[in-house]
Amino acid sequence: MNNQDEMCSSNPKDQCLLDSSDPTDPLAFVNQTCRQGNMPSYYIEVKDDSDVRHALHFSNCSGTRLSIKNSGHDYLTRSSGKGTLALWTRKLQNLSYSPAFVPEGCQASYNAITAGAGVNFDEAYEFAHQNNVTILGGYSPTVGLSGGWVMNGGHSVLSPVYGLGVDRVVQFKVVTPDGELRIANECQNQDLFWALRGGGGGTFGVVLESTHRVEPTVSFVAAIIKFTSNSTNVLPFMDIVVNNTLKWAKEGWGGHVTGDTLVNVSPLLSVAEANASMAEVAAYAKAQGGSAVIEAFSSWYDFYEKYVTSSSVSVGVTHFAGSRLVPTDVFETAEGRSNLMDFFELILANGQTPYIPVVAPVLYNYTEGSTSASPAWRKSVWELGSGSSWAWNSTLQTREQKIATLQNMTATLERITPGSGAYSNEANAFTVDWQEAWWGDNYDKLLSIKRKYDPTGLLSCWKCVGWEDSQANSTCFAAFS
Repeated sequence: MNNQDEMCSSNPKDQCLLDSSDPTDPLAFVNQTCRQGNMPSYYIEVKDDSDVRHALHFSNCSGTRLSIKNSGHDYLTRSSGKGTLALWTRKLQNLSYSPAFVPEGCQASYNAITAGAGVNFDEAYEFAHQNNVTILGGYSPTVGLSGGWVMNGGHSVLSPVYGLGVDRVVQFKVVTPDGELRIANECQNQDLFWALRGGGGGTFGVVLESTHRVEPTVSFVAAIIKFTSNSTNVLPFMDIVVNNTLKWAKEGWGGHVTGDTLVNVSPLLSVAEANASMAEVAAYAKAQGGSAVIEAFSSWYDFYEKYVTSSSVSVGVTHFAGSRLVPTDVFETAEGRSNLMDFFELILANGQTPYIPVVAPVLYNYTEGSTSASPAWRKSVWELGSGSSWAWNSTLQTREQKIATLQNMTATLERITPGSGAYSNEANAFTVDWQEAWWGDNYDKLLSIKRKYDPTGLLSCWKCVGWEDSQANSTCFAAFS
């Protein structure tokens, strides 16, 4: 998905990449030496739990490090690794629906879908639609349902009303580092279940399948507002967005906002109410020669097919994310709103565009302490992102400069949002206080559970629970640590 999974970022000569802007460009492969980069040396195509047990045994005996790859959507290289034995779960394709699923050992039943670790959202959405239910998930068709998406939190444009992925998963089937196949839910292996609900993938075991609560077919309204940006019209647009954010949050809006586009949905409003809600921002976009459409959808799948599949992100690029969760209280003061506008101005000055996933579970009735994802999610409205990218043939000096800029942008975001946190799936990979930023007060308990189920540290990935910063020197991020 992202080239940092494939290249050794600290050594521009240790890679085998195409030019993502023009894959036919011969400069990328003629008279070039192709090297392994950060790619694993060996792969096992996992078909059942015995494959995982054998891999864990081999790793334990040989000292070979493991990596676990579901879909490969990862900004932090956690699904890859130089010299590792990779467990690829894509072939675990089982899908089933039950209107009365009972987690093993429990009494309560749920309307739920069970998915193997290889099932991606394109497959899950189609299956849910066929069964007249709605499953919450990511905005990319190829992200996996049972991998790092859910185990690090899992946001959706419907999360403001229906919660995060960790709020909706009711059971995991997982092989722990001791080779045991375990069922983790609210009634057995409860500590492991809690850890898997936000503590991260590739850390506590190899998940083979997960089961998620689903909703009846959800109807909603969507607002698709866009215009062509120029040097003067982005900041006024963002000002309107900032000043309407708390009102929109109460109305159930969730989606994505960039410097010239707003695509939001709400299951709580009628078309007339949505038009009134979005009137100011729609008028601004139209005044810039843009468009504003308020549209009703009878199902998530209809919206997904019309707008999500057509907006999938590019692959084969090097892009480092750098997001931060923005609390509600930032929007409640003039100073907080002004700080956000200053940050947008900084982003534009750096040649980037604002990127805002409006995905925090603002209206969801959360049970305190029930998941291990960052507690900052429960006080936030936005995830606000910056990022950094470089070309396939960039020098180490350029890469170091790009990461330095990313660090500065992240530091600015942290000053605007003191005491908040970040979504580890889309956070700055080089965050210094990552334990606090990504898990807050949950980290110590997560570390204790990690040591219980993986006392020898058989599973290890970049800044995952149990990671020691001294390990950075032996990775492909060594130059930036």
